[in-house]
Amino acid sequence: MELKEFAAIVCEGIQKEMGDGYRIFVTPHAKDASSERTGIVFDGRQGDIVPAVFIDDLFVDYREKGKDVPRIVKEVIKRYEKSMETVTDIHRLDLDWDSCRKRVIYRLVSRQRCRKMLRTMPYIPFLDMAITFHLLVSIDQTNIQTIKIDHELQERWDVSVEQLLKSAENNTEQLLPLELYDMEQLAARHGYASVPQEEEFDNTNMIVLTNCIGIYGASAVLYRGVLEMVAQEMGCDIYVIPSSVHEMILVPVENEDIYHELLAMIQEINDQFVASDEVLSDQIYVFERKERKFVIRE
Repeated sequence: MELKEFAAIVCEGIQKEMGDGYRIFVTPHAKDASSERTGIVFDGRQGDIVPAVFIDDLFVDYREKGKDVPRIVKEVIKRYEKSMETVTDIHRLDLDWDSCRKRVIYRLVSRQRCRKMLRTMPYIPFLDMAITFHLLVSIDQTNIQTIKIDHELQERWDVSVEQLLKSAENNTEQLLPLELYDMEQLAARHGYASVPQEEEFDNTNMIVLTNCIGIYGASAVLYRGVLEMVAQEMGCDIYVIPSSVHEMILVPVENEDIYHELLAMIQEINDQFVASDEVLSDQIYVFERKERKFVIRE
């Protein structure tokens, strides 16, 4: 059994144990051509804290030590519960701005699909998306914990959305560093020997952009100077394709004829393969190298 199949089975087992009050999903991330980290996310729907528990070491236990799946399911849930112990009563703690400002990070979400959530929290419009703010509670080799920064927490801190953005710009790049990798590494991430591509994309140099843990990594497109660097390396404008909230795909604008094929591709991916609350956009953006700006092509 490969890691992808193992993660799906463990995820299904956890979902049965946790019930309908949770949405349990897998977020894999390839660190390089031969290494990957795979996280199982516990989205409690009603809560602000959305932890992810990494399971790569448990896959080794399954494959090499014979640990069975039911025991692994219990171990992942135990890790989740342990990670929640320190933050269950987080809103009752005295969270002062000076203690938290170096842990404020941002994420990109769909403005259309997240309308209800965005009414409760500060955000900044970005194209047809929204930049939201979160407090990074903890991150280690087995889990990540974040808290949504809502209006209540913003008022407690007495900070503006501009102050949140300034802190997040400084912090996100440092706490969740950029990762770029090619489509062959993306194939490894999803358990394929090679990338299944249509003929018109065979010679297209696609690059995947995310962060070091592959969770809400599409926001790395906001990191200062990143797209300028990639555009300079490619020597042309860039199509920026929102694969999901977790990653962006960058494609050089060498052949403008593929735009409509790329647009059809992302819409098909969103419809068939991406969970509805992980869809970022059905649009394709163009980063113009000379103007150093994004545009949405009509």
